[in-house]
Parts: sequence; C-alpha cells; structure tokens
Amino acid sequence: MYRTILVPVDGSSASEYAIPFALEIARRAKGRVRLLRAMPESLIVSDIPVSVQASVRKLAEREVDRLIKVYETPEVPLDAEVRIGFPLEEIKRAATKADLIVMTTHGRGGVQRWVMGSVADKVIRLAAKPVLAIHPPQKRTRATAEAAALRMFRDAMVSLDGSRVAGQALRELKQFAEGGTRIHLVRVVAKGATPAMRDLADNDLKDAASGLVARGVNVVQSVEKNDSPAEAIVDYALKKGCGVIVMTTRGAGGVERWILGGVTDKVVRHGPTPVLVIRASRALWKDGKRPLGMRNVVVI
Repeated sequence: MYRTILVPVDGSSASEYAIPFALEIARRAKGRVRLLRAMPESLIVSDIPVSVQASVRKLAEREVDRLIKVYETPEVPLDAEVRIGFPLEEIKRAATKADLIVMTTHGRGGVQRWVMGSVADKVIRLAAKPVLAIHPPQKRTRATAEAAALRMFRDAMVSLDGSRVAGQALRELKQFAEGGTRIHLVRVVAKGATPAMRDLADNDLKDAASGLVARGVNVVQSVEKNDSPAEAIVDYALKKGCGVIVMTTRGAGGVERWILGGVTDKVVRHGPTPVLVIRASRALWKDGKRPLGMRNVVVI
C-alpha cells in the first residue's frame, strides 16, 4: 500500500493541484502525505547573498505552512519540508522514505522558479519509486482536483502487451481495486491485425483478468485496433472516463539511469489522464533486453 506519499511543490497552483490526489490515496491507505519544497539551483550558487537565500527560504516556508493549513485533515497526517539543493536530487533523497511520488508534469511560480515539467520528467526516469504524473488543466481548482482524484477509484485502466514487464502493473491494482472500482484491461493491436492475432490478444486479457475476477473485481476487457498504441490508450481512457492509467516502464543504463520511452513516454507527456508509472523490476530483464510475452501482438 502507498502509505507514505511525497508531493514536490514549487509555489505554483499547477504543482499544488497534485495535493488532493495524494490525500485521497493516503486516506484510503490510512497513510500520510509529505510536501517537499526544494530550492532552485540558483539559490545555492556562491554569488547569491546569504541574506537573499534566507529571505527566499522564509517565503518558501510560509508557503508550505499555508498549504498545510489549507489541506490538513484529521484523516491524513500532512507535513512539509523545505530543502536547499538541486530539486531533482532532493526529491530523490526524500523519495527513499516514501512509497509513492505524486507530482504535476509542469508548473512554475513565485520568486523561486523551477520548471516542474522538466523536473517531473527526470523524477520519472530516475526515482526508484512509482510516480503518479498529473497534467493540471488550465482551469484548475481544489474542487476539480478532488473530483479527479475520486475518479481514480471508480475506473482504473491498465495497458498490457503480453510481457511480464507490462504485467507488473497488475500488481499495483490493489491500490485502486476497492469495492465498486471498475478495472479496464486494454490491449492494443495494429489496425491490420488478423482475426487470429485479435483472438490471441483476447485470450491474453482473459488470462490477466482471471485473478481479478476470482476476487470479485469488476473487470472490463478491451482489444483496441490502432497503429498508434499511445493514441489508443489515451482515447480509450477518455472515452470510458478512466481516472488513472497504470503503465510499467523499464530501467536501463547503469545504477541511476533509465529510459522512459515509447508508448509510456507519449502517454505521460500528452495524455490528460493521470498516469501511474511503475519502474519495472530489474529481475524481469536479462542482458538489458525486453522480456517479450510468448504471444506478442504489439510492444508497448
């Protein structure tokens, strides 16, 4: 369960939009939420006067204190921390004591500016913990964020491709599969897929759904025909009103480097639906190569 949730903020309303999502997840898991305000790189450069650094830090502390007062609730412990350092590194350090990172994919604001989109991209690539990436709408309020957070527990979508890497996302469904939650399992095949290929995809979905169905979970299975898997995933989520898309991506290139690529990258960057990105277990990879499913229809 996601009992300790980290929310990086930067003083903007866009980054603040992530807080209700974290609170809703923590409330259901009986967990806690920690806000992190990391000071931008420019404030630790030697030619910045210490008095200016202290002043800006006080502004940041007042801002996180305001957020705690606005969002605190008896159900979910909420605290905050201000750190001086490079935002990406501070988020990674703080995440070692968290189960989940929840953050928006863009935003900037105030005297202390850092581009949330750039930082979010790097966090998704480098953090060892799952990241819930959220695109804040142009017209955003606390009410719209709270409503969107509830939708995660009404309809959750998992994109599968027959590989063990993608299948790892199924294990994360316990975070959302409560009574009444509808789970959408989606497999994408090319428009020119033969009937036999579609049948194989259908069978794969039935296999994936069997465990959930046995536990009484409401499961919807769909094979979508589209030559663009990312487009198919986003379109399906919007059409069915899914509140979250769960996807798995892999790590590669050394201890602290990994590549977010292909379909997952496109869905995170362009889809308006929140995306829970799970870093695939390295045990699922051999020699840096993707472990394909026995019946591969399309690689996502």
